[in-house]
Amino acid sequence: MSDLELVETAKAIEALELKKSNLLREASQVDLELRCARARHGRLLNQNAHIYKLPNEILSTIFMLCQQTSPRPKAMNVSFEVLASHVSSMWREVATGTPLLWTAIVVKVRPRQLLAMKVLEWKLARVGTYLARSGTCLFTTAFDIVGPFQVDQILNLISVHAARWLRLSISIKNPPAATLEIWQALHALHAPALEHVSIWLTKLSMGGHHLSDTDCTPLIFRGGAPSLKFVRVSGMALGCLQPPLALVETLHLSGYPLSYASFRTMLDGIPGLRNLSLHRMHILNRPPDSAPILLPHLRALRVCGSLEPEPESAQPHHIFRAFRAPALEALVLKDFDAFDEQVFPTVRTLTLHACPFSAGEMFRMLRAFPALEAFRLDESLPDILDLLGMPDSASGLPPWPKLASLAVTQMEAGDVGLLCDMILRRQALGTPVARVFLDRRSRVVLRKKDRLDWLQKTLVVDRHDGVYPWPPVDLGYEDNDEGFWDP
Repeated sequence: MSDLELVETAKAIEALELKKSNLLREASQVDLELRCARARHGRLLNQNAHIYKLPNEILSTIFMLCQQTSPRPKAMNVSFEVLASHVSSMWREVATGTPLLWTAIVVKVRPRQLLAMKVLEWKLARVGTYLARSGTCLFTTAFDIVGPFQVDQILNLISVHAARWLRLSISIKNPPAATLEIWQALHALHAPALEHVSIWLTKLSMGGHHLSDTDCTPLIFRGGAPSLKFVRVSGMALGCLQPPLALVETLHLSGYPLSYASFRTMLDGIPGLRNLSLHRMHILNRPPDSAPILLPHLRALRVCGSLEPEPESAQPHHIFRAFRAPALEALVLKDFDAFDEQVFPTVRTLTLHACPFSAGEMFRMLRAFPALEAFRLDESLPDILDLLGMPDSASGLPPWPKLASLAVTQMEAGDVGLLCDMILRRQALGTPVARVFLDRRSRVVLRKKDRLDWLQKTLVVDRHDGVYPWPPVDLGYEDNDEGFWDP
């Protein structure tokens, strides 16, 4: 082999490599031109679609309706507004130019996400995008966090826009420092449009902020929240993160031991309270001779007790002795096994859930509601159906003669006869039940016993899912933090 042949083959290889490089560069350019042509062709095809002939204003309205009415599958982590903005360039322009699409800021963190190095950076960027795209619109914020995630930077970012805050929801499990961070971000804020605050924490992470017997002053939003009507504070949030309550109409307290003096001071400071919810609250040290707390405008009260043994002073059914509510219309009891000898002359709707009353407790309860019109119960109290069909020896009428509506959930097969017999007896006594609401299980049980068709011919039968909204009046928006019915 000569040196000349080596030189010639080296030059041939170099020439071929150059040719290959030029061909690859040309192919890459052709590929780019092809992608651009396909994108342009796709846009032209889209423009021929009927929906693209709609004015942007109508398409924007359609987007908002879809966002409000189309539930997102649980397995899908992408919100509608983000999906819409990724369909096409035109849709993206319309979606990003519709501020009302970006007014629900949700910060959701789960333990597996905490392993990612840039999780906070991602969350901050997302929140910043929503704040920018929502423009000057009022917006809602929801924190749903499990694990030791630092919320201070996101809270501070959102707090700059406190004048646009409409609703705030914070639910944090295992927060090592979240309480202090929330307090530092919110304690001095002025939120003129804020209507709804819900804060749920699992444990105390800061000291020095507890409700005392004489101090129930606001601990957050000290700059004022004149539009605040709905407040839910659960766990240690009640002792550390209490917002202004003076103008609140709906109050939900949960899972916190509170002295009677603090409890009374709190309620005395809410003159317009209409709806009160107490979930596993321990009201302690009520003096036996204390006058009832007057709640003149209270319309709805619900109380979740505990079937676990408790001190006599903290028995949940004793809570009613602490109130005087002359306008009370609706009462909800959950996890009660005792009932005081008390009368509620104005209550028209009673809901019982997981209340295994004894016979004596049931008779006391029947005497307590002379004006009752609607009764809701579950499988924990089937014997009450039998009693509702028994006439009183003096009047000849059954209990609750004005009862017109009955809602039954989780019916057992053995209760079918009790329900049907009660309906027949009340019809014969001239105090008929006009309407029955049944959940899916109760309908199935009745159908298997061949009594559903008979029931539908006898009175009006409606469906319901066994969930009762709170407060009884429509809020006008979905409350995703309702935990009263949880086990």
